[in-house]
Amino acid sequence: KAQYKLGVVFKSLMRYYEAEDAFNKVITNYPESEWVEAAKYQLATTRAALSHGPEYDQGASEEAKKRFEDFVTTHPDSVLSYDAEKNIMQLNEKDAEGNYNTGRFYEKQKAFESAKIYYEYVVRNYPKSQWSAKALERIQIMEKRK
Repeated sequence: KAQYKLGVVFKSLMRYYEAEDAFNKVITNYPESEWVEAAKYQLATTRAALSHGPEYDQGASEEAKKRFEDFVTTHPDSVLSYDAEKNIMQLNEKDAEGNYNTGRFYEKQKAFESAKIYYEYVVRNYPKSQWSAKALERIQIMEKRK
C-alpha cells in the first residue's frame, strides 16, 4: 500500500517517471497485492500525462493507449475499465488531431500529396473522431483544386 501511495504522491507532484517506477515496483514486488490492479491503471494514466498535446511526440500517447487497452483486457470487470476506455477515446482523439494538424501543415506548404496521406490516415483510423469529418472535408477541397 505504501509503495502505491508513493506513486500517487509522485504523480500529484508531476514527477511522472518516479511515479511510474513506484507503480512498477508494486506490480513487480507485490504481484498478489490488491494494489496491483490500481497500479496498472495508474501506470497508464501517468503515461498519458506525459503525452502533453497533439503537437508533441506521440510515443507516450501510444504507450498510454496500449497500457489502457491491456488494462481493459486483463481487468474487464474492474470499475476502472470504464475510465480506461474513456482515456483510450481521448488519446485517439488527440492522435487524430495531431495527424490532422500535420496534414494542414503540409497543405499550407502546398505539399498536397503529403497532406492527403495524413488526412486519409485520420479518416481511415479514427472514423468516429471529430477530426475525421474535417479531414474528409480537406480532401474534398484539395480534389476540387485539381
